[in-house]
Amino acid sequence: MRKIFLVEDDQAIREVLEMVLSSENYDVQSFSTVSAFTQRDSNVTPDLYIFDVMLPDGSGIDLCDEIKNDVDNKDIPIIIMSAHATLDHICQSCDPDDFIPKPFDIDALLLKVHEIIGNK
Repeated sequence: MRKIFLVEDDQAIREVLEMVLSSENYDVQSFSTVSAFTQRDSNVTPDLYIFDVMLPDGSGIDLCDEIKNDVDNKDIPIIIMSAHATLDHICQSCDPDDFIPKPFDIDALLLKVHEIIGNK
């Protein structure tokens, strides 16, 4: 089962994404803050990261940079979600594999996830 790490502070969005991705046979581990994410079990490596840009204690863009600069994680794809930032703004700071503007269509999000990591 493919594993996805999700960092999203909005509880309703986080719960919907957990439910939808889990129903597609993805193992989803979610975090509401950067702090909670940094306290995760670092021995567990996901197949995909999904980061919201604006978090209460940091930024998904900074997390993206951190992952892309980590030798052990640099090849793991990242999807950035944002209601405020644009793809151009994000790409100046980090290099995500995809971008999803909020509000988003669940089917479009699932298509992007399937395209990036498949359902192997």
